[in-house]
Order: sequence, then C-alpha cells, then structure tokens
Amino acid sequence: MAEGSDERFDGVLLNIAQQSGSIDSILDAFFGFLQRKTDFFTGAQDEQAAEQMVLKYYKKHWKVGQKKRQEQQERNRAADEERKRKAEEKKQKDEAEYRKRMEEAEKRKAAPQIEEVTDEEASKIKASKEKDDEEANDEDKEDKEPPPLGNGGTTDKYTWTQTLSTLEVFVHVPPGVKAKEIVCDIGGDTLKLGVKGAPLILNGKMHSKVKPDDCMWTLIDNKTVQITLEKFDNMKWWNCLMEGDPGIDTKKIVPENSKLSDLDGETRMTVEKMMYDQRQKSLGKPTSDQEKQHELLEKFKAVHPEMDFSKAKINYGGGGGFNM
Repeated sequence: MAEGSDERFDGVLLNIAQQSGSIDSILDAFFGFLQRKTDFFTGAQDEQAAEQMVLKYYKKHWKVGQKKRQEQQERNRAADEERKRKAEEKKQKDEAEYRKRMEEAEKRKAAPQIEEVTDEEASKIKASKEKDDEEANDEDKEDKEPPPLGNGGTTDKYTWTQTLSTLEVFVHVPPGVKAKEIVCDIGGDTLKLGVKGAPLILNGKMHSKVKPDDCMWTLIDNKTVQITLEKFDNMKWWNCLMEGDPGIDTKKIVPENSKLSDLDGETRMTVEKMMYDQRQKSLGKPTSDQEKQHELLEKFKAVHPEMDFSKAKINYGGGGGFNM
C-alpha cells in the first residue's frame, strides 16, 4: 500500500485516538481488534512470526518519523541562528547610537575658550552689541520661528512633549537594560531616574507640581524610558521639565498644537482666549477685550456722528480703554 493512501484512514483513526486518550490505549485497542476480529494471533505459525511483522512496519514508520524530526530540528536551528544574528545586529546598532549620543553630549558640555580682551576691545564689543540691540528693537517684524515641536523640547538626556494636562518624557538608557534595573521616583515636584549601579540621569526639581499617583513609567525596547506625568495645574504650560534645563518660549505655543478637544466647552474657550491674548501681546497688538472696546467705540461713533472723535485714541498698553 502506498504511503499516501494511508491518509484515507486518518479520519477513523483520529476518532479512535481521541476516544482512547493515550498511545497505550490506542495500541491496546488496535491489537484487541486484531485478536477479536482477525486471525492475526490464532493463524500465526508462531509468536516470532507475528512479532517480526509488527516490528517490520514499526521500523518503517520509525525511520520516516526520525527523518521528519531531523528536518524540523534543522529548521529550528536555522531560525534560532537568524534570531540571534538579528538580535546581535540590533544590539550593536543600539550601542553605537548610544555611544554617539553620549559623545555629542560630552562635546556640547565642553566649555568654550575664553579669551582675554583689552579695555578698548571690550568697549567696541559693548558698542556693537548695543547697536545690534537697537536694530533688533527697531525691526517691527513678526517672529516667524515655528512653535516648539510637541509643545516641548530636547536636551542631551531626554526629549519631552506636553499638553495642557500631561507631559511625556523620553529618556535614553544604555541598550539592553531590564525594567527591574530602572530606578524611577516621581514626587510632587521632584523626579529621579536612572539605572541601578550608575549615577542618576535625572535628579532634581521639576518646573511645577504633578500628581504622583496618576504618573507612570515604562521601558521601551530596553533602551528608552517613557514617563507620563499628570500636571497638578492643567491650565499652565511648562517652559522646561527640570529646573535649570534649557527652556522653550511658551508664547509660541498655540491652541492648535494642544489637545483642546479633550477639554470641556467653557474651559476650552477660556484657554483659547488666554492663548490668543498672549500671542497678541507678544506682537504688540490688541487683546480680545481691547478689540471689543474698539468695536464699541466704532458703534458709538456711528450712533453719534455729531461728536468729534478725531482726538480719540485707543490705549493698548496697560488696562485698555480709550482716551478723548
């Protein structure tokens, strides 16, 4: 009988195997069938002849099974080697990126050379600076610098983003580190982060308070720690994460860059007005309240054309209003 033709019995034999529950039970049921329904035992000339027949087919299928087993082992070995190769490549790449990042950080920390200058040279430098400041003040141009990416910033040690209610901090750690090796302590206004046995990467006071019970951290790809911080004051933008670190210009943050859709209607209107007025003030333009005052004046002028408003002047400096 061809080997492939045996598959036509698989359904029946599979049913027997499921009901028997074990190899011992399957073999017992099979030889019990031969004993009850055939002359395999009663018709055999002697015990050795029946035993040899059983061994003949046992060895046949044993060889097939061993061949398949060896093929599977070879496939598993090749797959393991490929996984190890990719893991080693990834480890080397991560380590190279980490070394490069640390080298760049060390270069940025290097103190600039200080050259001694004469009194005359110092006077020239001061005069040049004052001239530059005057020219800068005379230029009445809109600042075209884009808002900070993610409403946050980047330092040698970490990158951070923010919305009105939360901050996300991404800190690079040595590749291959495990979560149990991470040290992270989030206080009301303090933050400590590092790896056991090494100096802390972050250790100090934060810009403002957070809600420690609502904060959390996780390790990403065994090389980056992500910290989620819930602000205590969710109506306030942070200009830095840690006190003393480089800051951002919060005046350049616009509502479109924050998740205003997460706020209720009244809070959203308040925040939008606050951010609009902040932008207008930075550009020397009237705030929303001052614009309303201007509109009221225009309506008043339209109703009273007999009055002289030639000397009327809108005051955009301090408390708003207009003078006659």
